[in-house]
Amino acid sequence: MVNSYELDGYDLTNLFSKNSKAISFDDDLKQHVPSTGSIIYTIWDKKGVFIYVGIAGIQSDPTKRQGLTRLKAHASGRRSGDQFCIYVHDFYVLPKLVSSGDYTPKRGLLDDLTKDYIRSNLTFKVKGFDGENSDSVVRSLEDKIKRGVFDIPAPVLNGVERLQ
Repeated sequence: MVNSYELDGYDLTNLFSKNSKAISFDDDLKQHVPSTGSIIYTIWDKKGVFIYVGIAGIQSDPTKRQGLTRLKAHASGRRSGDQFCIYVHDFYVLPKLVSSGDYTPKRGLLDDLTKDYIRSNLTFKVKGFDGENSDSVVRSLEDKIKRGVFDIPAPVLNGVERLQ
């Protein structure tokens, strides 16, 4: 069992500890997401399964970095332009529709179902970084976390196999 959640000298306890607060996508995200800088975040299902790692606030100009927009996009459930929402739709929402056999096309319905699923079943944890190199820090951490760290498997939706 890992007691320390440190990677490349950065304390990531709030991203992985079972004792750290999980934030609902239905909450006021502005209350939980740093307003400036780069962020890295982990997304978990109700059972505590690690399903996704993401980053935001990676603009080249450090004064324009902020991560709130990305998490708001995830919370919206809109699949257009949001890979996380597409994954949630494809892996969680669509299988339920197929198994129920009950689907009548309606504009916006699939996005609404995706939004409902995200807000009802998923939570996130976030860590902010400031400074000139905050974008490269979160990029590097995300790449490593996608392979699995701290005896935690790689995220279900966007993980990659560990290098041997």
